[in-house]
Amino acid sequence: MNKSKNIFCLFFVAFFAQILIAQNTQEPLLIIGSDSIYPSEFITTYSKNNDFQKATEQDLREYLDLFINFKLKVKEGEYLKIDTVPRFRAELKSYEKQSSQQYLVDKEVTDLLLHEAYERSRYYLRASHILFACDKNAEPKDTLLVYNKALQVRNQILNGEISFADAAVKYSEDPSARDFVNPQTGRSHVGNRGDLGFFSVFDLVYPFESGAFNTPVGQISLPVRTQFGYHLIYVTRKIDAVQNISVEQIYLNDTTAKRGLMLPTTKERILAIQADLKAGKSFEELVPIYTEDKATANNNGLMEPFSPNHRHGDFVEAVLNLKLHEISQPIASQTGWHIVKLMGIENYELNDQMKAEIKNQISRDSRSYKSKESFVAKLKKDYQYDEKNRAKGLKYVMAKLPADFFSGVPSERPTLPKDIRKVKPLCTFGDTAITTEFFFIHISRYRGLELNKTQAMKFLNERLDYLVEEKLIQYEYAHLMDKYPEYRALQKEFHDGMVLYEMNTEKVWAAAMKDSTGLEKFYQQNLAKYVDPQTSLPQPLDEIRAVVITDYQEYLDKKWIAELREKYQPVLNEKVFNNLLKR
Repeated sequence: MNKSKNIFCLFFVAFFAQILIAQNTQEPLLIIGSDSIYPSEFITTYSKNNDFQKATEQDLREYLDLFINFKLKVKEGEYLKIDTVPRFRAELKSYEKQSSQQYLVDKEVTDLLLHEAYERSRYYLRASHILFACDKNAEPKDTLLVYNKALQVRNQILNGEISFADAAVKYSEDPSARDFVNPQTGRSHVGNRGDLGFFSVFDLVYPFESGAFNTPVGQISLPVRTQFGYHLIYVTRKIDAVQNISVEQIYLNDTTAKRGLMLPTTKERILAIQADLKAGKSFEELVPIYTEDKATANNNGLMEPFSPNHRHGDFVEAVLNLKLHEISQPIASQTGWHIVKLMGIENYELNDQMKAEIKNQISRDSRSYKSKESFVAKLKKDYQYDEKNRAKGLKYVMAKLPADFFSGVPSERPTLPKDIRKVKPLCTFGDTAITTEFFFIHISRYRGLELNKTQAMKFLNERLDYLVEEKLIQYEYAHLMDKYPEYRALQKEFHDGMVLYEMNTEKVWAAAMKDSTGLEKFYQQNLAKYVDPQTSLPQPLDEIRAVVITDYQEYLDKKWIAELREKYQPVLNEKVFNNLLKR
């Protein structure tokens, strides 16, 4: 189904929604065929877009008429089994999964993550780091050694024995900290001495981002653990976020600039540029004379607008220190020297669109695991999770796996031990169990990994944790309809909206477009309606086809409604309706 249909469904359902929060025991307001519709449903539907307390009898009767028409069309669609075709079921299932996501997270934690990200998005940090590499699966004793090494280097810096930049060159296992030669181009590059430039929320892995934002400017963090190892983070600047920076530039190619040096010819050209500017020549007229940047030479040197995280830190610092239309002193980069003119700064605005983008980014970012982790903990409590047989069961699995299973060489799929069904489940929750047999089959797909005994047991524990999370969330998803009446109502709304759309398309919209004979007949029967007041003659059908089609659709809709009312004989309980009026 296309996007326009989805939009229609949501719009129409918002007007003709039905919410059944609890089983009604009161007298029905309407009976349509074999269906009973209760006052609470009608009130809830009406109140979505209207103030029920202010409604007059005329308001309610007019709305009731539309409500009955809607119910009739949906009932006819269900009678014709419109909602059973694969295409319909697939789209409904897709919507069900999409709308379920808000119920499959810890909302409180998610809200905290959102507010944290909103706040961080308002700033850019500039920081340097020293990486002490440590495998995420390293043994605790090896991890402790790396952590202590990071602490020792931090103490050396704090005691003034070495600068942070020099320590980055000496100790960091991030190769970009030191000078290197690109093996593909043969060009030499000056190391960044740990400087990462400017960054904001989502630019770096979440643990590093948090470590940086939690460290005051001018201070060095304690070792921060990420998937890469431990980092010392030195925060040097914090600025208000800007969306885009626009500059014009005169660029001079000079490979010595990366070391802060300047060739004599470069110095001569810079002095000439400065002399011309002092003499009153505009920056723009000097660009085509001096710049060696072919991409911007014919456009006054105007560069593509950029944000602080997309340019070298020193370049950004120099630009941000300029006033509007001020021209900078020469700025060095890895490839040459730049003289820039600040043309504008677009301030960052945390509007609704940005908030929506941040929300989407969180769902794809590693930080979302915090919400998932908390959510799983709540599910364990709700469903009385029990893993008292976990340790014993995993030892059994480890013992029954072939000796070469973790040898690094692919092997045959292990056969199930004969007594495996006698072993108690590894864990249980709700009315579900993760059996030792199921886990043994699950783990069999990982044969061929190269792990020692300690690593192998750690791996089995991790895989079971992932499996528990997956199965708990699947279990919760399967019970959302029973657990959350509002979720059940939401699915009912979308279902009915889709049925309505399909039925209107078939019986009204498409029918009017395809039935050329019926359209011609309708036009002839209503010629008086299409008379041109200037000529007193009917307008030709071809000239007003769109108008006639709209009228014909309205005619078909009314005719169809009359047929449905005759078929299903809707009955209004006037006593119940009058009681509504008294409210």
